[in-house]
Amino acid sequence: MKNFDYKTLNGLKLNNDIVSKLTTIYQLRGETSSYQIDYHEELQKLVAVAKVQSTDASNRIEGIFTSDSRLNKIMSNKVEPHDRDEKEIAGYRDVLSLIHENYRYMPITKNTILSMHNMLFKFAGDSWGGQFKDINNKIVAKYADGHEEVRFNPPDAFLVPDLIDQLTQNYNDAVNNESFSPLILSAAFVFDFVSIHPFRDGNGRMSRLLMLLTLYQLGFEVGKYISLEKIIEDSKESYYEVLAQSSQGWNENTNSYAPFINYYLGIIIKAYRELIERMGLVHNSKELSADKLIIKTLQQQLRPLSKMQLVEMIPRYSQTTIQRNLKKLKDDGKIITTGRGKNTKYVLSQMS
Repeated sequence: MKNFDYKTLNGLKLNNDIVSKLTTIYQLRGETSSYQIDYHEELQKLVAVAKVQSTDASNRIEGIFTSDSRLNKIMSNKVEPHDRDEKEIAGYRDVLSLIHENYRYMPITKNTILSMHNMLFKFAGDSWGGQFKDINNKIVAKYADGHEEVRFNPPDAFLVPDLIDQLTQNYNDAVNNESFSPLILSAAFVFDFVSIHPFRDGNGRMSRLLMLLTLYQLGFEVGKYISLEKIIEDSKESYYEVLAQSSQGWNENTNSYAPFINYYLGIIIKAYRELIERMGLVHNSKELSADKLIIKTLQQQLRPLSKMQLVEMIPRYSQTTIQRNLKKLKDDGKIITTGRGKNTKYVLSQMS
């Protein structure tokens, strides 16, 4: 019988990698603790960028996408979604906003999870939105070359309501009792949730939304400013590998949480380091105009950057300002472009 042992996590031993990453995360959180005061305006711009990236990346992992222009319009509520993919993107947008604005009032319970799922699929009009699965399903890994593999057979549908009740109760008890670092408990909870695979569809996206929600509630708000979902998308092969490793023996309560926890902590570290890098650029370039800051960023990064990458790295200036100055720099011959359309990137010209 499946149970969730959050007192020992199946006898989890904290290896050196996990301990080192935990220490690093707490140090990085300390370094960023004053950012809300020091860089309030810049952080608000990062929030807007992160919401777009998170919605785009989490859906793209599942093969759901639309054009960049449509995505931006959907995110700003300027258009109605016109197909299935866009309806699911709009649903993710709304759940993400709900977490950002109301995480304090969203306890980790079965009802919260069902309400989030209902919102995720509210535009799609599916009758099973907000309902646990009524048919058995499989966890399928989708790879970059297009092939799919069955990674895991989750519990039967009739077991799901009780399993979710047990999981949320044991997680909450463990957080209150401090049986492990809250970061480890968040990782274990997200992993167990996706292993239960409680819904017909949307399980991966729900797991990433629950990652953000639990981290918010535990005092780690970096996902507000840096898209955790995009970092996961960029390391998707590793994501599937650690899910597979930690799944072995899950139904028999003998699985090791260590591979997934190690990966999960690495995602959080990368997010904090990206935040520190971006705010460092702001701090060291306070007097620079937008065009000079674009040049400086390209010089430091030593690689071609897209418009959106530059917007992320230069939160002091709006997307419109960045776009206007990119055109000016290109017209002046100081930068050149590579690629076309959505693959367009900018790089310094030889005369710069």
